[in-house]
Amino acid sequence: MRSLNGVLFRFFVLALIFVLFSSPVFAGDENKAVKEQKTVKAEKVVKETKAAKPEPVEIKEVPKGNVAVVNGVAITQDDFNRELIGIAEQSANRGEKLDEASLSEIRKRILEKLIDGELLYQESQKMGFKVEDSVVDEQFAKFKAQFPNAEEFNKELVKVKLTEASLKSQIKQVMTIQQLIDKEFIQKITVSEEELKAFFETHLKSRIEQNLKQEKIQAEVALYLDKLKEKAKVERTLP
Repeated sequence: MRSLNGVLFRFFVLALIFVLFSSPVFAGDENKAVKEQKTVKAEKVVKETKAAKPEPVEIKEVPKGNVAVVNGVAITQDDFNRELIGIAEQSANRGEKLDEASLSEIRKRILEKLIDGELLYQESQKMGFKVEDSVVDEQFAKFKAQFPNAEEFNKELVKVKLTEASLKSQIKQVMTIQQLIDKEFIQKITVSEEELKAFFETHLKSRIEQNLKQEKIQAEVALYLDKLKEKAKVERTLP
């Protein structure tokens, strides 16, 4: 049976966070040195974590109440826990064990993403962006179709403390925000030839060059072996 926690996590977090917040508009334009520093730091953390072999910790839900209030609109504990449990399920499916330090960082990121999402939704409403109910219903139907039957779907809604109405509300929020992103950023931001060339030179050229070189080496080795085989006496006994 498909878990709604996992589905919700993929749909809302990936659709909202990956599409919206992983873009340069929200993530910022990091230079190569900064990225390399982060890579080194991440590798160091991984090595230290493996060496320490921390015990996995239990995923505990946030106590009842609101985790934040954004311009008078509450982000509830249920919203937060839903995303936290979704990430925990994804980690478990990948065979990862989360220690307390990792969970602490994940909690902070979830809270900030929820706040960011609420701010964007409020702004999209101020700017008059709307999503028709029929469009929301269509997306809801596709979402529901991922489950074997209506009974299983409803059980999962209860499990994650959602109703059909609240689920549709979340779908509408994501789609409304996407309209804002499309109008204010995707349609306005362009990439110049100079930027493309600079990115290619910095990030892709050496990798492509290495791949092409490797292909040529393999081809030359193959030709070299063919010549050796022509001169050699090789007896194959495999039937």
